[in-house]
Amino acid sequence: MPPKPPIRPTLPQARSVDDGSERVRGRLMAQSLCALLDQVRGAREVLPHLAAMERALIQLGPVAIHRVPEHWLRKICSQLASLPLPEGDGPLRDLLDRLIAAQESLQTDDHRRPFDIERTVIIEEVSHSDFMAVSRGDQTPPSLRSGSVPAGAP
Repeated sequence: MPPKPPIRPTLPQARSVDDGSERVRGRLMAQSLCALLDQVRGAREVLPHLAAMERALIQLGPVAIHRVPEHWLRKICSQLASLPLPEGDGPLRDLLDRLIAAQESLQTDDHRRPFDIERTVIIEEVSHSDFMAVSRGDQTPPSLRSGSVPAGAP
């Protein structure tokens, strides 16, 4: 039984300037990514996140980059960065730059989020005797109840 041919999306031709320069850039990115994935048999199956990015670029253009969930964005960036990008391929470099910029903007958004006790670890020093009291299962020592460490504690 012959192997199934790879799934390769069809690329619509850029129609006119009506699509806008960003739409054309998106198609150029999709064409370059398509050519890159076509170089290796089975690349779309092995790199499904990149294959999904290719389809999204065809359908939505560069807007698709900003619609990718954060955890997939990291995968797409790492998969694309791991491939040998052709030197003169501007659209692929543009795609990688935009993906990295989108990922960095999400990381800076993390710093703007309010304090969340579930996501934040606070490390404080306590005296040895307080540590031993807690490890023995004694009630919480008075110096730890208020959440502050007394002055002069190691």
